[in-house]
Amino acid sequence: MELPVPGELVARFPPTRRYLIGVSGGRDSIALLHGLKERGYARLLVCHLDHQLRGRASQADARFVEQLARRLELDFVTEKTDVAALARRSKQSIETAGRNARYDFFARVARRRRCGTIFLGHHADDLVETFLLNLFRGAGATGLSAMRPVTTRPVSGVALTIVRPLLGMARGEIDSYVRKRGLKYRDDLSNDSAGPMRNRVRHRIIPYIEKQLGRKVSPALWRAAMIAGDEAEWADALVDSSATRARDLPVKKLREQPRALQRRTIQRWLQANGVADLDFDTIELVRGLIEPNAGRAKANLPRDRHARRRAGKLFLEEPHGIGGLA
Repeated sequence: MELPVPGELVARFPPTRRYLIGVSGGRDSIALLHGLKERGYARLLVCHLDHQLRGRASQADARFVEQLARRLELDFVTEKTDVAALARRSKQSIETAGRNARYDFFARVARRRRCGTIFLGHHADDLVETFLLNLFRGAGATGLSAMRPVTTRPVSGVALTIVRPLLGMARGEIDSYVRKRGLKYRDDLSNDSAGPMRNRVRHRIIPYIEKQLGRKVSPALWRAAMIAGDEAEWADALVDSSATRARDLPVKKLREQPRALQRRTIQRWLQANGVADLDFDTIELVRGLIEPNAGRAKANLPRDRHARRRAGKLFLEEPHGIGGLA
């Protein structure tokens, strides 16, 4: 049994080149590592972040991954981050802080090693769980698709290309591959905890829905997520990229666009101007400024920034001064 890495990904990211690969030591990343090695990817740089959440077990994970990389004759790099402390400082959940810490780590390695592409072991069940989490948060098409086989994500000034070869493969198929290959991996017991929201979606919500409907729902949710992603990419192609890079946006031109395209243009514009932590409500507040009967000309943004409408333009106002129009 060979890990079914899609042929189009192999063609786009040929095995002869150098890539990063995120390896936690769990079965998914271990399966991906072995699968890529079997497909001839011999220049992988194995990246492991010690989250320092499980004491000696976390240290054992790092040693396990390092020893595996050595056996496979691959380069290895690791760092430690106190994710619990980071979560407290940033007032984020452990899961969110851990994810942000991992991507910051990947970006640092990418910059140092001049290698901007990383393989990650997300699979079909991860996509379904993320789809549901974002659906419950009220996300649009981009949020519902969440994970794509290939995406580029700006992280700490690095344009990180993220490749997910296993996104079409279910958890059970990965288990079968690992079992038939006799691969060793590290179990993270926190994955069975009912604390994190993702775990509750995995162990309680999806099984409950399937029990009530009397059928498996994951394949249908996976299809919905992939369709949402394809449609989001199509909508992104309609956005005027030169406009989103500008310091201001013309109100008249925005008003002529369909509402969905208005939102997407404003979102891309805000992101290009360094406005992070965007959600639907924030984007809609800014979009409301262009309505003909808008009773206000200012919308609050994260980190004490503001969007303003003046003289037929939308522009950003910084905390200690005004950007855009004077």
